Amino acid sequence: RHGLLPELSRSLMVVERDGAIGGGQLGRYAITSDSTAQTFLSAIEGNADPAIAALAEHPAALAVARHRASLGVPLAEVGPLLRAIGDRLHAGITACGGTVKTGTEALSARRKDGRWHVRLRDTATHRDANYVTDNLVIATGGHQPLDRLVTQRVAGASLVEIAGDRLLQSDSVLARGGFEMVADLLAGKRAPRIAVIGGSTSALTTVALLLRERPALPFGAGGITLLHRRPLRPFYHSVEAAHAEGFTDFGPNDICPISGFVYRLAGFRLEARELVLRMLGVDGRAPDPRLALHRVAGDHDMAARAILEQADLVVAALGYRPRALALEDADGQPLLLAAHGGAPMVDDACRVRDAAGEPLPGVYGIGLAAGFVPHGRLGGEASFVGQANGLWLWQNDVGMMIVDQLLAGRAKAAA
Repeated sequence: RHGLLPELSRSLMVVERDGAIGGGQLGRYAITSDSTAQTFLSAIEGNADPAIAALAEHPAALAVARHRASLGVPLAEVGPLLRAIGDRLHAGITACGGTVKTGTEALSARRKDGRWHVRLRDTATHRDANYVTDNLVIATGGHQPLDRLVTQRVAGASLVEIAGDRLLQSDSVLARGGFEMVADLLAGKRAPRIAVIGGSTSALTTVALLLRERPALPFGAGGITLLHRRPLRPFYHSVEAAHAEGFTDFGPNDICPISGFVYRLAGFRLEARELVLRMLGVDGRAPDPRLALHRVAGDHDMAARAILEQADLVVAALGYRPRALALEDADGQPLLLAAHGGAPMVDDACRVRDAAGEPLPGVYGIGLAAGFVPHGRLGGEASFVGQANGLWLWQNDVGMMIVDQLLAGRAKAAA
């Protein structure tokens, strides 16, 4: 978008395990995005690269554009657009001297003699090759590791012990075929009960999917209970917009000083936001009787434990952890990262941090679960706790933060 791809491409290698870059995993989910259609389209409209800008008339872009006035875009329709952008980026990078290696998996990177020695594997031939680089950008997405469930406790007890074989993770429910899986597991239940644990977007999206899909599951009153620890907050474009709907549950620290948005980072958006507004009864909205909210009060919340014990299914929607590339020191010993201990993978400059919280030289991270929190000119409310996973941020200011550092390092080396 800033015309820097030719300069960056001259010493760039993109490594992708799939057969093409750009597609990622979004297309495998049976839900709508929590980013607007315009956010996706802004990556191509008016782009400095004519080949990318021309995608505005591509059938995949036109399909996304039809959802401009909707609460998000079906992710199954986003996938083809991302693949089309990936194809144009692939051609642009190689035309400018860069390399795109598809069907290739990055196995590890070893820090040796001041540079990173990266081991790659061809997924077809299983042959390994080594490359030396000054910088690494880890954009490997997030996942919901099973080992996190083992240590997760709710109301003072082990979640795995409480739920047993009734326990699912939200990622499997949200994937295509996930709703059908839930329906099969609940077949024969006259009034099924599901407990969803979490206060993140994935939790609210899981609830919305279970309530929306057809044929509908036969939920009675309170058939789904959302157990959450923090208050559920809706996003508003301004204080005035919030007050116009009678929503006043915020203070000065909940307002972004740059944009004026209320709960810019903590607030739910689009479909999840509408569900929260209903459940809070904002502006006369009627709550969905099939959903009950329970804010977990602590380790001694026996009511929360009873909800979990009585549920036919328990869905853990505890967010995502980053897939971090295996990094090693000069002797081949693993470099422990902050992410391995559950802390954010990156610092406020998108640099990957070691276990002590110090940035590793020449390693950057971006994307789902990287743990970046906007600050300074990027805006965000002072009260925000957590990580910001926003497509607009990644393909604008956060992405540019990494590019600036890569190009600055190159200029320094040349000098």
